[in-house]
Amino acid sequence: MRQTIQIILTVTCFAPAMAIAGSDEQAAFFPNPTNIEIYRGHESTPLWVHSEDPIQMVATRISNNPLVGLEVLGKAPSSFSIAGPDLQPLPFDSQEEVEEFLRTAEIVSQKHIGEGINNPLKVLLEKDGVQMYAVFRDVHVQRTEMKLRDGSTKFFFRDEAIYECAAYELSKLLGLTNIPPTVARKVGRKRGTLQAWIEGVTTEKAMRKNDQKPPTGGIDRWRWMMQWQMIHFFDNLVYNEDRNRGNVLIEPDWKMWMIDHTRAFRRWKELQYPEKVQYLDRGVWEKLQALDRSEVEEKLQDFLGPYELNGLLERTNLLVDHVKSLIAERGEGQVLFTIR
Repeated sequence: MRQTIQIILTVTCFAPAMAIAGSDEQAAFFPNPTNIEIYRGHESTPLWVHSEDPIQMVATRISNNPLVGLEVLGKAPSSFSIAGPDLQPLPFDSQEEVEEFLRTAEIVSQKHIGEGINNPLKVLLEKDGVQMYAVFRDVHVQRTEMKLRDGSTKFFFRDEAIYECAAYELSKLLGLTNIPPTVARKVGRKRGTLQAWIEGVTTEKAMRKNDQKPPTGGIDRWRWMMQWQMIHFFDNLVYNEDRNRGNVLIEPDWKMWMIDHTRAFRRWKELQYPEKVQYLDRGVWEKLQALDRSEVEEKLQDFLGPYELNGLLERTNLLVDHVKSLIAERGEGQVLFTIR
């Protein structure tokens, strides 16, 4: 079934601007063959083009990068920033500084969050006058066969808090900055993981409940879609079976954070839904191709067993092959992007 998306390009003497209307969010991620109506300036005659990829087709008319030329519409979200309970930025200049704080700060208070299957703790940390909240998870479930609440059965099922560390360390290897800093730590008598709490965020679940809409145009819309592409990429890589509307955190400037990877890192040597991965950040693509077994094992061997490591490495190869096939079919400029 074909659908029509009207896209208006308003040209100024400095830079192009863009507004998009007419497609729903699902169509934006998985577009069908689509007609695109483009107006340039005050031209009254529409130019019709046909593409199986309406998002990238329009972006290519501006440049080979989906975001180049759109910077005039707004600044990109900061790549790294952690706020305290008062929503003010904390004095950390790097992820490593946050990690050290999580490992060494004193635990002032703790309480159950009251959400999620495993009901983690919200912990208040303090060191040298600096306070920060963190999430403590200590789930440890391992079953050869497990029947879930939805009636499905999982084999070699594992629900592990330590996978949060694995996801975070892997994200650093790939140059991603959308998983909060996470460390292994003991709280009381329980061993688990502490993950930096992201203040002032909402979730897709809360947005739908409050009838909030994602950005509908301009550079924020582009960032929204490309960040979802990175989430689909990462979930395929780690075989995350528990991505839902509550574990993607969304900041007011639309930056997204991925949390809750305790049910990821399955041993399976296949991709869950490679068709969702249609674009990839250029820097991440370069790091993905450069990953080697020794590097992955060095960083993740304390968190993953041999079966999980083998599955991850095989999925890495499968994703490399998948992206290469997209590039071969559409061209590099139609697949790789850089979020600015």
